[in-house]
Amino acid sequence: MALILYAGKTNKNAYKTQIAAEYSGVDVKLAENFEMGVTNKTHDFLKMNPIGKVPVLETPEGPVFESNAIARYVTRLKADNPLYGSSLIDYARIEQWMDFAATEIDAGISKWLYPRLGYQLYLPPAEEAAISALKRALGALNLHLTSKHLLGWAFCYSC
Repeated sequence: MALILYAGKTNKNAYKTQIAAEYSGVDVKLAENFEMGVTNKTHDFLKMNPIGKVPVLETPEGPVFESNAIARYVTRLKADNPLYGSSLIDYARIEQWMDFAATEIDAGISKWLYPRLGYQLYLPPAEEAAISALKRALGALNLHLTSKHLLGWAFCYSC
């Protein structure tokens, strides 16, 4: 049985699940006819996630929401999945970079982009601070990646 992922086709947070599923050999399908602002406000959807956020993964055991939790769930469905490492330190470092991406990179992009798109009040000093923080985070990520042995685009998490 395929797991059903409720999100739009271009939802960046849904990509986490789709990539994890592809590499793990897990069948995840996007919900048919999902429409942001409509589907996620229905009674049935709100039973899966009471605040109406996406993505949500429908599983035989019940729904899972929050993109990192969904990606972790999908990855762990396959025993001995190398995406999750093979030791506690591997696991911790993978978690570290998942959290880093969410709290530093995603947050930095949001603080910079949302005011420019009109979703939040635009304040030039706030934009400068957001850009500076994002550059710092991307610099740290770049430094980490350039110090690793890259194999294609997969790299050693435990390095």
